[in-house]
Amino acid sequence: MAVEIYPSSFRCDRGQELDFFESTIKEMKQMSKNKRVRLGEDGHTVIFYKGEAIEILCPKLKKCKITGIE
Repeated sequence: MAVEIYPSSFRCDRGQELDFFESTIKEMKQMSKNKRVRLGEDGHTVIFYKGEAIEILCPKLKKCKITGIE
């Protein structure tokens, strides 16, 4: 499973770590309260919905669910 590393990083199932500014993650979570939003880095895409990161799209894997979030 993909893992959210507090406060602003994520790790894909393949071990790729995605690092963002904390303010960017806060902004994405706020924007996602009304609709799905995406944040990408190096071919990976983190999808936020209802204020939480719900999955990571990995270029090597189809998708990785974020641990503990459904």
